[in-house]
Amino acid sequence: MTPALRPLLPVLFSCVLLPAAAQFQVLPTLDDLWIPMRDGDSLQADVYIPAGVDSAQVILVQTPYNKDLYSLGLPMGVGWNVDDQPYIWVFVDWRGFYGSSNADPNGSTHGEDGYDVCAWIAQQPWHRDRIGTWGPSALGNVQWLTAAEHHPAHTCAVPLVSDAQQAYTSYYTGGVLEEARLGSLVLLGFLSSLIITTNPYYNGIWQAVEAGTWFPPNVAIPTLQIGGWYDHHADRMIDIYAATRTEADPAVQNEQWLLMGPWVHGGTGPASVGTLQQGELTYPTAQRMNDSLAWRFFNYYLLDSANGWDTSPRVTYFEMGGNDQWHTTNDMDFAATGTTPLFLDAGGALNSTGGAGQTGLTCDPADPSPTIGGATLNLDLDQGPYDQTPLEARTDVVTFRTGALTAPLANTGRIVADLYVSADQPDCDIAVRLADEYPDGRNMLITDGIRRMRFRTGYTQADEQFMTPGIVYNVQVDLPFTCYTWLPGHRLKIYVSGNNAIRYHVNQQNGGPMYLPGDTNVAVITVHHDATYPSTITLAGSNAPLGLAAHDTGELRVFPSPVSDILHAEGVHGPWTIVDADGRTVLQGQRSTSAIDVRSLTSGPYLLRSITAHGRPVSARFIRR
Repeated sequence: MTPALRPLLPVLFSCVLLPAAAQFQVLPTLDDLWIPMRDGDSLQADVYIPAGVDSAQVILVQTPYNKDLYSLGLPMGVGWNVDDQPYIWVFVDWRGFYGSSNADPNGSTHGEDGYDVCAWIAQQPWHRDRIGTWGPSALGNVQWLTAAEHHPAHTCAVPLVSDAQQAYTSYYTGGVLEEARLGSLVLLGFLSSLIITTNPYYNGIWQAVEAGTWFPPNVAIPTLQIGGWYDHHADRMIDIYAATRTEADPAVQNEQWLLMGPWVHGGTGPASVGTLQQGELTYPTAQRMNDSLAWRFFNYYLLDSANGWDTSPRVTYFEMGGNDQWHTTNDMDFAATGTTPLFLDAGGALNSTGGAGQTGLTCDPADPSPTIGGATLNLDLDQGPYDQTPLEARTDVVTFRTGALTAPLANTGRIVADLYVSADQPDCDIAVRLADEYPDGRNMLITDGIRRMRFRTGYTQADEQFMTPGIVYNVQVDLPFTCYTWLPGHRLKIYVSGNNAIRYHVNQQNGGPMYLPGDTNVAVITVHHDATYPSTITLAGSNAPLGLAAHDTGELRVFPSPVSDILHAEGVHGPWTIVDADGRTVLQGQRSTSAIDVRSLTSGPYLLRSITAHGRPVSARFIRR
């Protein structure tokens, strides 16, 4: 992130809250009101009242991102049409932020402030008797904290892309610090990085913090929890939702709803929950589904609307891939039953029977494999589904893919990469990215995971085990819960590397203390995939028959031709060379690939030579534009 952008970070994050079509300002009916808190401080608020309305039910939004920005348009699609909807909206700046910057951040808690704001609203002549709360991310977290205080007027809540618990896995994925997101949270003023980086092991501090911030047992109101498959909270939101169905006040356990769409977290670009564009893909059938359900939910609980919300399915979730359709269920555990294991094989193949051989990569911490999209939260990173093809030109990334599918391949649930790994250094990371290889050569990211090898058996200091060169170790890389179907003609592909930077901290690979300056070691990492060491990636759900085309068709196919930059190749299963019209070798590689950067070549005809998975020579001609 450039220094010039850092002061704008809160403003950019707040853009996720505003309607994309906002063009005009809408002035608050009551602005810069002071709401007294129990500790003697006051918080500043704006109130928007529809014209001609004397009293109404209230939707409360508590924000650290500047309440004044809502003058550009109210959320949930209201925009500047305040008079065309039935609610009074109240926006309050958090203590220590913007209009409430003079309020002591160490005074009352956010939950206590939420209660006091509800108490103030309940005393106003324009308020009837109910309050709903709404907001994404931090604005969702504060709803959970407010709900835990149990103000009688707080009737229902709609938290989006939110997880109010402070947990070890909120910051460390597979034992690896999600460094880019932590940096964003620090810049936003939410926490100090020191408390996180000085506790890289799961310890008593984390246990106490997790127990003290676990909130589902305190929920005593109906909620509509909205998440996105490309959000970093997606996996934990699935667990949180299930917990509210079993641990919340028994009176409301059956009044907890979940909506999971094909959405990013938002706040770092134009995409957010409910927008058409998500990364490099569009999802028209999911556009504004979040607003649609939120309106029905609020109208039922705040206006007594007979809209049938109470009989609607408790879970609505989106199936990504070519089907792009919604599913509903009343089950809080909606993962597909059964599993589909795919075996890593020689030549970069994935199959359903077993593998052979091993595949190596060289990982240099000074030149880590870059993050390209995903569930990120940082202005320097793209967010959502992006083409991973540029990774294939690197020597520190290896790929494995199925043959072209002849039938759909579906996953609903968590995915596990169960790998057998050796390395010549005492520590390294194993990063796995899951993609859909399209027939046109794009490789669109679905989800990803990472695991630090020293933490392969657990995350406490007692669990820490370093590697010995020459010894093969088993490691599980967990990928978050998602719902995706690969269509016929597509391929499932995984990318395996030693890092995913700058999203995750780069392992120094020297076995020394973490998150301190020190020398870095280059690691040669080997992924084993034979009968003794059967490395797999396992999908959630039974897919039988698999519908996988033969991996080795005996042909080499290249496209496009003429080509300007990236040449896509099908059938490269080992070392390859490109020769020019005079028979001179101009490019070469030592491993299988499906994408070759040919920008260094001059215009003219070329021949790509390689071998099939069974060692037979193959070749294909192409033209460099």
